[in-house]
Amino acid sequence: MRLTALATVAVGLALAAASVTLVTAMSRSLVGDVTRAATTAVDDVAADLVAGRRPTATVPPQSLSLIQVQDSGGRVVQRIPDVRAGEVAGLPTDLPPEVRDARITARDEPNTIRPSDDTVLAWRTVSTPDGARTILVVSRLGPVTASVTLVVDALLVLAPLLTAFVGALTWFAVGRALRPVEVIRRRAEVISHSTLDERLPEPVTHDEVARLTGTLNEMLGRLDEGARRQREFVADASHELRTPLAAMRAELEVALRRDGDWPGVARRLLDDHRRLDRLTGDLLLLARLDDHPGPAGEQVRLDEIVAGELAEVRRVPVAVDLAPVVVTGVVPELTRLVRNLVDNADRHAASRLAVRLSARGGVAVLTVDDDGPGVPAAHRERVFDRFFRMDRSRARTSGGAGLGLEMVRRIARGHGGDATVGVAPLGGARFTVTLPLSQG
Repeated sequence: MRLTALATVAVGLALAAASVTLVTAMSRSLVGDVTRAATTAVDDVAADLVAGRRPTATVPPQSLSLIQVQDSGGRVVQRIPDVRAGEVAGLPTDLPPEVRDARITARDEPNTIRPSDDTVLAWRTVSTPDGARTILVVSRLGPVTASVTLVVDALLVLAPLLTAFVGALTWFAVGRALRPVEVIRRRAEVISHSTLDERLPEPVTHDEVARLTGTLNEMLGRLDEGARRQREFVADASHELRTPLAAMRAELEVALRRDGDWPGVARRLLDDHRRLDRLTGDLLLLARLDDHPGPAGEQVRLDEIVAGELAEVRRVPVAVDLAPVVVTGVVPELTRLVRNLVDNADRHAASRLAVRLSARGGVAVLTVDDDGPGVPAAHRERVFDRFFRMDRSRARTSGGAGLGLEMVRRIARGHGGDATVGVAPLGGARFTVTLPLSQG
């Protein structure tokens, strides 16, 4: 409504300004035409008088009223048409001082004045064989005034009608354009955290509103996905934390009931505490990666980090091929990336591992191969999901919490790279991490 009112006021002001300009220009143009006709008549009569001829100028009835020729004493020696001054409308009875003074000297050009609103007076004094003669031409502005008045009356009627029409058209157009926005607003008003799966209605107009609605729906999709992942994370984290806590409580209840081996209970509880500590540490790291997905870092020798983590592998032999590689990143995060990859491969390997680090095409490529059961093609993306495990066993001695590989991918992408899984030449799984080489 405000937009319609603003547009209507703007159009009204523009029409008013245009109307004033039109009337002013029209009035000046018509008065100018009358003035030029009067001066032309003066010049024609002056030319005849100077040549010693009797003036024969005609008076157009639509503009000129009277032509007089006076001598130096002010006596009228000729009138065109030949009528009395009082019989011609528009002739002033008392001439202005400018005209009386003009009788004294001859002039090359006519002079004009407006002794009244509806009269134009043109005059000129010339030297003739009969002495000085002053030519006076009186022009009526009645037709000009009538024409201007007619235009003004028409504008007074048409301008408000046109303004009202533009206002109504603007109201209709704006209402039609904003109707989808109101529908979208009403739908957005009822969407809450529990209904993020709903979407805004997209208009079929293919305009800015449609594109905005599409963008908002994409945003709702991302919010819905984030909320879903958050719900899954809370549920899985609660389950993962409940399992060791329940085991610790069972250990204590059994020990109390049977007066058991308290040193042994303490050792088992300490193992469970370590598992809880590792799980909460992983959760905190993931939360930090969520807040800061792209950390600024320093130049790091990735081959040294890999060599340091491989020194901890004890269960199976490792074939190592490490090229000197420098990347830009955060040392603790890159260390956690390598450690999780090596621990995962060591846990699933049957008899051997192979780790290779090289640089090609401006990226560092780290591959970790094992000869274990591998990862089925259907699970090669899901293994990087939070808390996902192909083996749902909850045994403390096998499997982790399902956070390690997700951290690998999150850290790799946070450093501008990626992590994927495929089939290793050894027969098991090959995990590949790519990171951009340092530009320094």
